[in-house]
Amino acid sequence: MLESAYKFVELRGINMARTNKTAGEGTQTAKKKLPLLLRILLALLALAFVLGAVVACLGLDLLGRISRPAEDGFAAAGTPEPEDEYAPDQTPTPTRTPELTPTPHPSATPRPTLPVSEYYEQTYLTDAQLAKMAENNASDEFINVLLIGADRRSKKGSYNSDTMMIATIDKRHGTLKLTTLMRDMLVNIPGHGYGKLNSAAARGGIELLFQTIEENFHIVLTQYVLVDFYMFVDVIDALGGITVQMTAEEISAANDCIAGLNKQLGVEYLWDGFIFADPGPVKLTGKQALGYSRIRKIDSEFARTERQYTVLNTVLSIFRSKSLSKQYDILYDLLPMVETNMTNAEIVDAAVSALTSSKGGLIYFRLPVEGYFQNGKWNKKFVFFADLPGMAQELHEFIFDDDETVSAAKLLDPNPSLPPRTPSPTGADGGFYPEATVYNPDGTGGSGISIGGGD
Repeated sequence: MLESAYKFVELRGINMARTNKTAGEGTQTAKKKLPLLLRILLALLALAFVLGAVVACLGLDLLGRISRPAEDGFAAAGTPEPEDEYAPDQTPTPTRTPELTPTPHPSATPRPTLPVSEYYEQTYLTDAQLAKMAENNASDEFINVLLIGADRRSKKGSYNSDTMMIATIDKRHGTLKLTTLMRDMLVNIPGHGYGKLNSAAARGGIELLFQTIEENFHIVLTQYVLVDFYMFVDVIDALGGITVQMTAEEISAANDCIAGLNKQLGVEYLWDGFIFADPGPVKLTGKQALGYSRIRKIDSEFARTERQYTVLNTVLSIFRSKSLSKQYDILYDLLPMVETNMTNAEIVDAAVSALTSSKGGLIYFRLPVEGYFQNGKWNKKFVFFADLPGMAQELHEFIFDDDETVSAAKLLDPNPSLPPRTPSPTGADGGFYPEATVYNPDGTGGSGISIGGGD
């Protein structure tokens, strides 16, 4: 099957994005009919990783419609947002004396940098463990792709990587894995000292984010897929909306998020797109689903990630219910909004591998891991102080080891019927996820969505 896929790329010249006309006429966009096998490949690949995430991105460059970063770098780097800035304090410049004798400008007073071990005990990794991690990273039996949900609502300037996941195609054990890296983890950002993980992209683009993940978790990443708020909204709208279970508190908080989004986008009426519904099952548009996914103030960052997983599984269920032709049309319309640095050959390899690995289900994992972190304040901001080397060891075991974790994990039922919600913890520091959660694609054996909020 892999040879057939490569043959499609090499012999049939699949590039649907642009058709050259004459030199004076420029280019024009054109849709061409793909061979049925490749259409099936793309559609099935999308089933494996939905919602901006993997497969609407892995098989998609075959159409030649995914945007690529400029050759001179990855996503634009710039000045991080003020809340993630950790610049040293500046000593004020003295004013002039009455005699107008200038006082020399003093140098900046550096803030002492304390290692994260001052806040949370760190595991010591032996030479043998580090050697094993290097061996894992060198293996060609695993495809790891960094999925980034970028907070770049203005579509210009620098941005924080608001959502970060490592998508793993485990060809050795035949499984698909998804690891969430929570944005508030305090990590060492190479060349910048300590800061929140999500600020790395704003400081130095995708390349610095790669370096930061490798520095702290010993996972080497070279491939990425990036989507932003605009694609999130369009994905939901293209599917006709989603239905989720909401409390009255969540409806109010989601409307607050929608108002903030409207203000940032320059929408005339801040209440445009508000949710007017009673608690219970609520049908959401793309903008409303975005507001729901970004709720955090009423509970915690953990509960927020739970809501994002709820949306992801709901989207996956709806997408699977569409006909093959409808799936293809949805993907085609969304392709231009996806940014990746993967080549056609890499995408074909990932697509075929994902198809052969999907039988084992989609397995979820999360960093920080329960028992390896505590909440705290850093530069007046909420962060997770964590045992970074210890979590690196846990992450390597999850990604590269056998499927023992799967047998002990819970199943997520993708059925669109709404399961009862697990109560969310109160306060900004409560709640944990099961260390691994399995999504069974055939919908059997599931016990309902139960991520976060204690178990």
